[in-house]
Amino acid sequence: MASEDRNLTVYSIILVLVTLTCLTLSLWYARKLGDMLRKMAKHAQKLQAKSVELSNEKRRADTLLCQMLPKEVAEQLKMNREVKAEHSEVKDKVKDETECQGRTLRGQGQGQG
Repeated sequence: MASEDRNLTVYSIILVLVTLTCLTLSLWYARKLGDMLRKMAKHAQKLQAKSVELSNEKRRADTLLCQMLPKEVAEQLKMNREVKAEHSEVKDKVKDETECQGRTLRGQGQGQG
């Protein structure tokens, strides 16, 4: 009987130790999980702020694009489509500006030589 009492005591002590270990691990895990959830919430807030900032910048870029170009051309560019000059005067203006810049650059090079 003494040996049975001793075994019962040993088993009881082991059970208490296992229970305390499980409780300790559960508390540690809960704390780590809480930390992780706080970090995720903080990251989600930063991501939301960046998303709003990106939307504002896109709106500004679209507005600027529509101010610089005809609306139809701006819409085609926003849809990643290739835009071709539809009017010959636009082509001529670009050609004239390119030639003018080329003459200006050649003239600057000759004046310094």
